[in-house]
Amino acid sequence: MTASVGSDGAFRVEFWSDYGWQVGDALAVRVREKGTSAVVARVGGFVGGGCTDEDCGYRTFESAPAKLDKMAVYDLELVRNEGQSNEEVGASRGVLNYALNPKIDGFKSSLPSLSYDSRSGQASGRVVGEDPKTREVKPLVGAGVEVNTYSGETAKLTTDGAGQFASPFAFRGNETEASLQASLVGSESVKSKLSPPIRKQATKLNVSSPGATVTARFGTKVPVRSTVTRTADDGTQKNLDDLSGLSVTKDGCVAVYLEDCGNGVDGFRVTGDAKMTVGFSSAWFAPASSSFAVHATHMSAFEGLVGHVDQYRNITYTGKLIVKDGTVPAGATPRVHFDFSGDNGKTWTYVGSTTTTYNTPFTLKNPYSSAKPGLWRLRHGTANVGPTTSQTFQFIRRPTQITADDVTPEGVARGTTITAKGLLTHRYSTTWKPFAGQTVRIYFKPATPGGAWKQLGTAKTLANGTFSRKFTADQDGTWQMRYEDAPSTHYASKGREDYVDVR
Repeated sequence: MTASVGSDGAFRVEFWSDYGWQVGDALAVRVREKGTSAVVARVGGFVGGGCTDEDCGYRTFESAPAKLDKMAVYDLELVRNEGQSNEEVGASRGVLNYALNPKIDGFKSSLPSLSYDSRSGQASGRVVGEDPKTREVKPLVGAGVEVNTYSGETAKLTTDGAGQFASPFAFRGNETEASLQASLVGSESVKSKLSPPIRKQATKLNVSSPGATVTARFGTKVPVRSTVTRTADDGTQKNLDDLSGLSVTKDGCVAVYLEDCGNGVDGFRVTGDAKMTVGFSSAWFAPASSSFAVHATHMSAFEGLVGHVDQYRNITYTGKLIVKDGTVPAGATPRVHFDFSGDNGKTWTYVGSTTTTYNTPFTLKNPYSSAKPGLWRLRHGTANVGPTTSQTFQFIRRPTQITADDVTPEGVARGTTITAKGLLTHRYSTTWKPFAGQTVRIYFKPATPGGAWKQLGTAKTLANGTFSRKFTADQDGTWQMRYEDAPSTHYASKGREDYVDVR
């Protein structure tokens, strides 16, 4: 628990809310002489209970005005339901330094407002202490005071016989704000702050290069040469030497800050066609800007790009990778990257790459199949050729499956009739439905050394998706039903491999 006495004489106590004590509880503070059990005062009538931190771990209560007989250091006890059978004393005792309440009075600047030409002056004020018993205000003589500017300069002072202090200050003119603060040494809470307003001077930005339009190769650095002048308080035009507020933006995003003084000689790298703006801004000056257009050469692009997925989920792309407004060495083999997104383009994952040649038609095979739904794209870019990203592709076909497939009977004599049968379905949303009118191919692989798969026949699916076909058992081997003649809207599928023993 911590406690203090405000200028109105009210006791303010702060304690950990795990006590469970709330507004409306009969709270009181017992004041004891330091190190003794003698109670010299009792303070009650507490109200409030407001949170003093983000998590509401601490609560603050405030009493009615109260007075102690003498200024000294006292021990405190926080009590609930004092004098009753359910009286509780707070687990954490507190200490009160009942002394003069210091404050900084009349902190002011000799300059009511600042400008770049008028940013040095004097800050002054007075340190006083208020008697918590009589409310009499007295100057604090010899008190330590620190005066700080926003930019970090600190002056350490001592108050005079009238409690007064004064310190010169000077701002550099490149601060993001202008503020002064006086603090009482040894007390974190006793401070005073003032922020004289800044009268911004008008500025003019002159970009000597580049011109209105720049054509440059991707990756090259374009120099920017500029000067900034300001209108001084006396109306004359003067050069502004500190250009730390100068920057170049690309389509609204900062491309580079130009930190050089004087001429502002620096530049930016060309990364594509853009509108570039050279701008100057500062807390001390009005903003100024100048824009120009950039056209990048040696930029890559995909031309005539088409994506296709076959019935076996294989993805291929046909098209051409070209270089706009530029040439590349003959025989160059640029690398094309494949990206996949499973969240509708919010994030992309690199899944592989391959090589091709510039300005030549290509057919590229995606390293992964379209087994899972999502978006696909191609991407290219090198240190010498500008980057490009293709349009996105979404490859959608309906999945199919062969189930309940079987060849019966098994373990039959040679020459016996056997039946190959099964069920073909296709998926609609999350439901599998019969797929009627489709051709299912029936394959057989003999159980002989070097035996190979051979199609023995076909069967048409009925309205309920089932199919069957009779064969004569000639030899041992494995059977399999395959749906290979899928239309462009569906994927192919295979049934299980079923071994039949012919005796």
